[in-house]
Amino acid sequence: MVLVLFGLSLLIFYLTRGLLPPNFALAPYITPRMDDATRLAIAKSLNVATQSCPSYVALVNQAPGCVVPVWGQYTIWLKNALTGNWGLTQLPGIAGTATTWHIFASRFPYTAELAIAGAALAIFIGIPLGIISATHNNRIPDHIARIFSVGGYSVPQFWFGAVLQIVFVLYVRVNGSGLLPASGVLATGCGICVSQPGTVTAYTGFPKLDAILSANPSYLWDSLVALALPAITLAITSIGAISRIVRSSMMESLKQDYITLARSKGLKERTVVYRHALRNALLPVVTVSGLLAAYLLGGVVVIEIVFSWPGVGNTAYAAAEYLDINFLELYVLVTAAIIVAINLAVDIIYAKLDPRVRY
Repeated sequence: MVLVLFGLSLLIFYLTRGLLPPNFALAPYITPRMDDATRLAIAKSLNVATQSCPSYVALVNQAPGCVVPVWGQYTIWLKNALTGNWGLTQLPGIAGTATTWHIFASRFPYTAELAIAGAALAIFIGIPLGIISATHNNRIPDHIARIFSVGGYSVPQFWFGAVLQIVFVLYVRVNGSGLLPASGVLATGCGICVSQPGTVTAYTGFPKLDAILSANPSYLWDSLVALALPAITLAITSIGAISRIVRSSMMESLKQDYITLARSKGLKERTVVYRHALRNALLPVVTVSGLLAAYLLGGVVVIEIVFSWPGVGNTAYAAAEYLDINFLELYVLVTAAIIVAINLAVDIIYAKLDPRVRY
């Protein structure tokens, strides 16, 4: 894990610092009103310009001996990153005034809640759907489940999200308002919303958890209503993938000799399916579910843009537009850390599900 993260940090730093002119790294720290002497001093303090660089113009023109080598910049950057110093952000409206880590930390809870909701829907719907499909092979329930699965992971997420917005905002209406909100993290203007949910204290930064800790059920309800459409859109493709894998694994498990033996002992079919076949069929499902959870938690940019969700995926898109390399570096590395951590958790769960697995 450490080697993977270290290698990725080298790659992302080279892409953002080695291939771009040095002034891009300085953009969050300088303003048009600064003179060249001040800009040069900032460049030297950030280890972008060498101490012998004569002027800021020479730095921008990358004069020989004026730009600190990439490896030299990397060592200082890595030291700062390990201490939590990710520099200032270049995002519009807050450029040069807010730290990158503060912006990331304030928006990550929204992505985490959306990802957890999407993953939970995918798992709790996908696994039973796959089991039903496997135990009713080539019958009507199997055909319906397969159509739903194939359609689910074939449909573009941005299109599906737009369709849900049209249906539940424009066509399904209650008291003159759409049943569900089209965007935002707190619904106050829909048919089943509470118009004045009040406020909550930001104990953790996670709106749903803060609503529980603040004992505000109205705020919790409105935030859950706002989460419904983005979570469904996020889960639809994952449901299809998980259900197809569960179906394939369950059908393979149901053909094994130990299943025949269990049935010959007179065990109930429910016990045979859920206690014996499902446990062995879950191994590949755990792998796929872990990868999907890591992908979702990293921030699904398309979903957050469609539903105006203020998560890190949406922010990363804005950072790419404005070449906010500090935020992009943090976003990529945190996403990578989440992925390797979930892979480790998957390995541990493997050992718990299958005693034959040893590390």
